[in-house]
Amino acid sequence: MRTFLSSALCLFLISVVTGFDNRSKKINLSFTVISENEENLFHPSLVNKFYAMNDGKFFWFTTDVAAVGLREELVTLIDTSFYFGLTEKAYHIADIKSNRGGLFSDSLAILAAERIYTDAAIAVFKDLYQGYKMKPWVGFDQVSAKYSESDDEYLLKCLFYIRSADQLRTTASRLEPGDINYQAMKKELKRQKDKNRKDSAAAVLLSMNYYRWIHHFNFDKLLVVNLPAARLHYFEKDSLVLNMKTVLGKSSTPTPRFAAWCDQVILYPYWYVPRSITFNEYLPVIKNNPSWLDAKNMQVIDGSGKVINHHTLNWSSFHSGYFPYTIRQSTGCDNALGVIKFNINTPYGVYLHDTNNKTAFLSASRYFSHGCIRLEEPIDLGNRVLSNKLDTAFLQSCFKEQRPIYKPLSAPVPVFVVYMPVTTDPKGKVVYYKDVYRLLK
Repeated sequence: MRTFLSSALCLFLISVVTGFDNRSKKINLSFTVISENEENLFHPSLVNKFYAMNDGKFFWFTTDVAAVGLREELVTLIDTSFYFGLTEKAYHIADIKSNRGGLFSDSLAILAAERIYTDAAIAVFKDLYQGYKMKPWVGFDQVSAKYSESDDEYLLKCLFYIRSADQLRTTASRLEPGDINYQAMKKELKRQKDKNRKDSAAAVLLSMNYYRWIHHFNFDKLLVVNLPAARLHYFEKDSLVLNMKTVLGKSSTPTPRFAAWCDQVILYPYWYVPRSITFNEYLPVIKNNPSWLDAKNMQVIDGSGKVINHHTLNWSSFHSGYFPYTIRQSTGCDNALGVIKFNINTPYGVYLHDTNNKTAFLSASRYFSHGCIRLEEPIDLGNRVLSNKLDTAFLQSCFKEQRPIYKPLSAPVPVFVVYMPVTTDPKGKVVYYKDVYRLLK
């Protein structure tokens, strides 16, 4: 925890370090705030941890000649950060440049500069590794928090072992993905920026940051649904194993963006109709013709889960403020979720699932759902995540009134539903997609 220095302690610290060649000595840089500039640190707790690792010694302003090169290389990295999809304004650029000469009026100034340099380096490293300002583009993130501490430890170690400008340059480069797809997007960003095409550059920048964020976890298995492309990609050990079409939410009910875990597959799932669909679409139809529920193979369920005879209900008394039941569609191939559903834990109530309307995949623009993600080849995906233990013949038999079967995964698989308007084909060619939800305006 940071502790603010009292005036007396500040005077004591000045008396200790004034007149220095003390930059290589052990100074307590870990747990003190030594100037007003300290208030501007982006990651003060990580700065403290770094100097605890470094035994309280200087890193950027030692008497070693290599320190000059280190400072210059950090300036260069920040100056060229826009070619990485970052912005130099986020890394103390004015303070960094003004202090790189290493000339200071007093000891507190050099202590402040030392910590600002470290804070800037940590901030650059985090953005190169994890993506820049991802929170606005991920509505719900169940994944990142689990790895936050280990990510921070890794980045601090990366900085700790740097001893030269070359090592700083190499480390920064290695924090980014090294595959041809990312490198193609990086070149495309530079091309668009050099031509001053701001809209295109913004689209590439967003996609690059998503790419960094997703791939830095280095998961053995992961699912990525790209909304502008309306496609799902399933990876195993960095190899693309499945690539299929999806049907996504229409513009009025867009599919949300999130990162969550798929923990089980449900065979022959029930579909519990969302309240919004019940009130806005189904209730007016049912009031005119309760037998419509029979035709759609639907049931009315009370609060205890018991099936109610819907023909005995007074449907005229129900409205959006009063309907003490849930409508559920029975299992089978005519179920809206099809015969297989991939359970994911989000606050949105959306899932990946099969569908009883396969013709929708023939459309070039596949945005028809209320937000859920319909899959072109759901059985193939189920077989993959269940390690080839799925009874496909059982699913293809389309049994009526089959009770749902719950198949837990041996380990949860991360699911990233993202908005990447720019991607690459297998050969590394850049591909642009339409801004379907108009999020880049």
